[in-house]
This record gives sequence, C-alpha cells and structure tokens, in this order.
Amino acid sequence: MGRFKLFYLLSFIICYTNVIGINVYRSNADFNNDVYRKHLRSQTPKAGATFAFAKHFQNHMVLQQAPQRAHIYGFSADIGQKVIMQLTTVPSTKPYYYTSTVQPGPVAGLGFWIFLLDPFPANTTVSINVQAEAGSLSLSNVIFGDVWICSGQSNMQFTVIQIDNAEEEMADAQNYPNIRLMTVNMNYSATELYDLIAVEESWTAPNRNTIGGTAWTYFSAVCWLFGKAIHKARGTPIGLVATDWGGTPVEAWSSPQALASCGNPKSTPVELPESYRKYVESLPEKVKYRMTGPGDNSQLWNAMIRPLIGMTIYGAIWYQGEADASGSRMNKYNCTFPAMIKDWRLNFNSASNGETKIDFPFGFVQLSANTPDPSISVGFPDIRWHQTADRGYVPNSVLPNVFMAVAMDLPDFTSSYGAIHPRDKKDVGTRLALSGLAVAYGQSELYQGPFPVQAIVTPSGLIVDYGDTWSLEVRNWDGFELLCGSRWAETGIIANNQTSVTLFSGVCSSGETLSGVRYAWRESPCAFMKCAVYESINDLPAPPFVALKNEYEETFNFDGPTYI
Repeated sequence: MGRFKLFYLLSFIICYTNVIGINVYRSNADFNNDVYRKHLRSQTPKAGATFAFAKHFQNHMVLQQAPQRAHIYGFSADIGQKVIMQLTTVPSTKPYYYTSTVQPGPVAGLGFWIFLLDPFPANTTVSINVQAEAGSLSLSNVIFGDVWICSGQSNMQFTVIQIDNAEEEMADAQNYPNIRLMTVNMNYSATELYDLIAVEESWTAPNRNTIGGTAWTYFSAVCWLFGKAIHKARGTPIGLVATDWGGTPVEAWSSPQALASCGNPKSTPVELPESYRKYVESLPEKVKYRMTGPGDNSQLWNAMIRPLIGMTIYGAIWYQGEADASGSRMNKYNCTFPAMIKDWRLNFNSASNGETKIDFPFGFVQLSANTPDPSISVGFPDIRWHQTADRGYVPNSVLPNVFMAVAMDLPDFTSSYGAIHPRDKKDVGTRLALSGLAVAYGQSELYQGPFPVQAIVTPSGLIVDYGDTWSLEVRNWDGFELLCGSRWAETGIIANNQTSVTLFSGVCSSGETLSGVRYAWRESPCAFMKCAVYESINDLPAPPFVALKNEYEETFNFDGPTYI
C-alpha cells in the first residue's frame, strides 16, 4: 500500500486534481448527481486560449468503446463556472446531457473541465457540443472503438509511402473509413506539459493522402498496418495515435519516476548505428531534425506522451531500441524498457480514474536486422533479449499482457533509407497484429515462433526440445552457438523432427565444458525469411534465445531470466 500512496502523492505534486463533480442528465430528463474522484492531470492550452478542448479532441476521432468509459476535457479561464455538454447519437439523435465545473489548474487563472461519458458500444457515432459562458465548442463524426497509441523511433515513424507495395496500401486505404488516424507533432520539453504543443495530422479517415504523406511525416506504416489488421479481424473502429521521433532512446520517452526505478541513468549522447548516421547525413537539413530527436531524459515523455494520458485508451504498440544498442543505455535496457511500460500503464490508468486498464495491452517489435556483417554479436542481439526482460518471450512475469513481433529475419540491406530501415513493414504489422489478437483480445492464435522448453546433453549431440506447441520447420542448419568454457563456438543442426533439433556438440574440445547455448545472436542473423527455425502454421520465426546449463545437471534453464 505504501507504494501506491507514494504514487498518488507524486501525482498530487505534479498537478493532479483529486475531486471533480460531474452531473449527468439522461435522455429521459432524470437527473443523476454522480461525484467521481479524479486523478487526471490538468491540461494547459496554448497561450491565449481561454475555452478550448485539449488538442487531441477533434472531429472524426475515435473514443474508447464500452465497457471502458471515455473522457472529454478541456480548459477555461472561468474557474468555478458551469460547463454543459450535449452528446447526440447519429443518426438516431438520442441526446445525453452532462454538466461539469471548471476546476483550478496549475497555471494561475486557468482551469480545466472534464466529462466522463457513458459506456458506448463500438460503431456508435456521435456529435458533441460543449457550452459555457465563454462560448461553445463542438465535435462531429466521432465514433466509438478501440484507441491505440503507436510510439517509438524511426522504424515506427517510417511512413506508408516508404514501404514495399506502398501504392497498393494507399489505394486500399479508402476502404476503411472506420479506422481513424492522428499524428502528434514532434516537440520536446524539459518540463511536463499538460496539452500537446501541436498536432501534425489531425484526426482523419484514411485515404491516399492521409496515410501517404511525404517520407518521415505521416502516417506510420507499422501503426497503420497493425491497426488495419486488427480492424479487419475484429470489425470494430480503431483509433490510431502516432507519436514518434527518429533517433530517440527509451529514456527520452520515460518519466522521471520510471527512470528513478532504474537508478536515474544520466542523459548521455545517443550513439546511433553507423548505417543510421550515414543515411541521416544524406538528407536535406529540413528533414534531418525529424530523424535526430532529443536524447535527454523524459523530454519526449513530457511533450508527446504526458499530454495524452487523460484519454481512455485500449493499448499501445512500440518500435524502438536502435538508439539504445550500445554503451550504458544497452546494458540498462532490461530495466528501462520494462519500467517505461509499467509507468505508462500507471499514468494512463490513474489519469483516467481506472478507465484505461492498469495492465493495458502493450506490443512491441523486436529489433530487425541492420548491416550484413556476420561477425557483429553485440548491440542489436542484446536489445532483442532485453526487450523481453531477459526471458526471450512475452508475456512473462515481468512483462504481463505484453506481446511482440519478431523481425530479425526481415533484413533489407539495399534499402534506400539505409539498412537499418527495412521496407517490409507488412510482415511486421501482420506478425504484431497476430500477437495482439491473441494477447490483447484473447483470440485463439499461435502467435509466437518456437521457443525451447529444454535442452539436454546426449552422446549424439545437444538436443534442443521445443515441446509440442509448435510443428517445426527447419530452413537452414546455421544460427546456433555453444558456450565452450568461456568462448562461443558456432555449431549446426545435425538432425531435426517436428519438435526438436539436435546440435553438433563436437565444437567443444575435450577440455572445455559445454555450459550454454544461444540462437540467432547476431545483428543480422540470416537472409530474408531464412533463419533456421520456424513454426509451420503461421510461418513465424523462432525468437533468439540464450540459455545456460544448470549446475551439476545436463539440462539448460529456459525459464529465465538469463543475464548476459
């Protein structure tokens, strides 16, 4: 309990407001006086605004569907004044009435108002009108569905127009009017902000133009492809909020409280991979800033995530890690990444008074390939492992309700955007959506490639047993290594069946103890879709792993964590 008390105390210090009175008039004119305790941090509008919605409330947006309840909120200089909202369903024209009062905010003379809506089912379309003495505000063509945040660095920022088969995607976009998109403008702040500084692309339905902006602007390809796949599978509206910036580390997207749980790592210069630096150097000056965002702690949390936390959401997806793949950032990622996820969940849950789930689904893309140098075994492999909290798979005890897409087998060494930016984002989106449908929506899916359950030393070799969950497909014999004493030695598959592979153990000499095994431990471990092990149903690659032999036994530990 002490931990939660501390969190709420911190929330109060950074301008949460604890009690907001909300009165709800039902359509039958019955008056219900409901008082909801709030922990929504008040939002600060741009200079000069005295009566306004928070910037992410716009026409054509998606609000979170039932059973969760959405919020609508904004600002006013008239502290203590009543604010009334009429929400009307379309086309049935059924009205709902709500009242609120302008509460004091952290800026002298400027307050905020908030409405907690009824739970509305998916596909309900509404118009909204807010009235106060200061004037009136309205929203139209608002639809209820599931809202997803999409964040990270350049591979999340990578836009639809840049991907393979971009023309096909842009032509198809108009067929999904109930997917709605918004892109946050790239800004940073040394202090927490309470409203977005700007919106780059306002809420819109998808079409050739709205998903096909120029490179590195809008709309995020991974976000779009994930949302489109979820929408097609579920049949409900999907709201996608892209908030991303190339070249940025996880620390920039993390709150001070999250970083404190990892020992308050200092802000250090970001060491971007060489292939990334070379690509960025080739860009016009006006584009470079879009690819080299701030690396200082919390600056993107403050400006591009923190202002959104009052919005009720269903989940989030993430593609990032390249900027942390060296030095102290790399070695901390097994703490900083899980801590960021946990902290986002706490903040969104608290700011929405529990409407955003405390364990909302969080998906990520495991780092793809980069340079074709087969000797690089540090950096990207470490981040891939740390992305799973050193387990090799998700969900797990540290990362509950988390899902991922493996992308290491999708290299694009000739990409015109640099090898670090593969153009095949369709397979990434498909794999991430498959995983999300299973973990976030509970659908029965085989959503992850094969992961071992045990490995046993035998006279015929090291048998890596994947259990009976998967039916294995072996596409080449390479990719495995054995730890012989203190050195890693490459080995190969000498036999396989539908549940296991047998590795040649003779790479360890008679004087060396076989004490570990790892798989796909390279920056770019294989050719396109030609890593060694896949499952045969959904064509999913086995994720990388490292396991150490249990002392005094002939078996290896795959339960994790395994620290490297």
